[in-house]
Amino acid sequence: MARQPTSRTPRPRLSKAKPKPAPSAAQSAEDTALDDAVTDAQDQADDVVSDEGDALASASLPTPTTDVQKAVAFNQAQLTAQTGEVLSALENPVADQAAVMMLEDVRGYMQGSEQLLLAASGQALALLVDPLTQSEGQTALEQIAIWQANITTFADAVTTTASTIKGDFGS
Repeated sequence: MARQPTSRTPRPRLSKAKPKPAPSAAQSAEDTALDDAVTDAQDQADDVVSDEGDALASASLPTPTTDVQKAVAFNQAQLTAQTGEVLSALENPVADQAAVMMLEDVRGYMQGSEQLLLAASGQALALLVDPLTQSEGQTALEQIAIWQANITTFADAVTTTASTIKGDFGS
């Protein structure tokens, strides 16, 4: 059964698509300049690859045809043509960023755990105050203490790993 149009249902347009206006002289000049820039960039990338004798030059890679593919090829050629000194300069910021992200994740985990521990401690204390549920409250507090110790151990392990990541990353 066909769906009946409502005021919210989009209706198909019956008019024909309007033809696109011819590009202006400024637009044509901009398109030509962009094409020239892409061609120059591709030529430069080709020169870099061939000058460095990179393995990519001998690989049977497809020839980039679109502007995006040409830009990607250019970026790849620039990166692969870099010497070890340039690439090693990138190690420190990347390793630092990885360590910071690890520590931020642990911080968020610790904050979430703090909220859970607060609620669990409140429930355990409520059980502990009632004479009928004191043993359950005592057990709950013991489990919370174990949980806190495990969280601390986990945070210490992540902190240790984060502090050694720079050395591990560089090797």
